[in-house]
Amino acid sequence: MKFYTTKPGEYPNLNRENVKDEYFGNGWSVKAFENKFILIYISGSLQGQLKSIEISEEDFNLAKEGKMSLDDFCIKYDVN
Repeated sequence: MKFYTTKPGEYPNLNRENVKDEYFGNGWSVKAFENKFILIYISGSLQGQLKSIEISEEDFNLAKEGKMSLDDFCIKYDVN
């Protein structure tokens, strides 16, 4: 007796394209606003809140070059 069947599916490619003033990671992004640089990320709290913190221009550029990850930001900026 078979109660249900499953069908393998595919996820659509929803990756946003990186632009001059914004870089997108998996569940996070860095964005330049005038002379400020912001890290926007989904928190690990229950129901995952969207949070943001100000970062340095140097860290913004490192993220755009792929040299800084969300883990690196969390450690450096004591994100909780």
